[in-house]
Amino acid sequence: MNRCCDAMGVEREGAPMARLMMWHVDYFRATPQEKGRSDVVQRGEVIDAKESILVFVSFEKQDEGREEEVIEKSYGQINGLSSQLGVKAVVLNPFAHLFGELAKPDEASRMLAALGDRLEKGGFAVHRMAFGIFYTIELKAKGHRLSRVSRMV
Repeated sequence: MNRCCDAMGVEREGAPMARLMMWHVDYFRATPQEKGRSDVVQRGEVIDAKESILVFVSFEKQDEGREEEVIEKSYGQINGLSSQLGVKAVVLNPFAHLFGELAKPDEASRMLAALGDRLEKGGFAVHRMAFGIFYTIELKAKGHRLSRVSRMV
């Protein structure tokens, strides 16, 4: 099996899986505008969130068939940052632009839904941006050492 390093530089077995980019924001507003290129398109709704962790999520081809493991590891990363920040609100943004080998859109959409469900079970207020939709976005990001964090899980 291949060896690689995760976003923290820790060597581990296997290829990188899901990619998370997390921003600590004072507020986040998003309004759906138009359909993207994905074959999977959900109905987009306006999101207006107060202080939150905005999580850009990209699921990888290697994640397919490993949903439970990937969801738990992703939850652990988000929950860990949440504990450090004292924030229990999350905005999930499906974001195919983190430049990996992407999972199939239907698989990625299903995993994103499962991650949202897992976060809700963990006590988080979860706002979900629709899969396959472009939004106009307004946000105010914080500026401290944990305000922008990325992970490969």
